[in-house]
Amino acid sequence: MESIFDWISSNFNVLFSGLGVYVISLIVSLMLGALGFLFIRRRISINKVRMKNVISEGDVVGRDKNG
Repeated sequence: MESIFDWISSNFNVLFSGLGVYVISLIVSLMLGALGFLFIRRRISINKVRMKNVISEGDVVGRDKNG
């Protein structure tokens, strides 16, 4: 663990320069995006209704009626 702090202190200028900040923010964004995708995917309903599954013999009340 101490070697990590030594490496950070010796490479401080490179890490927090423009390119270093960009790379660090890219890595953090990818990790947060992956975690968000995993949590959001669990909330999505498995049963999805599509128009090709709906069969109607006439007017669909609420959609085709104007009054």
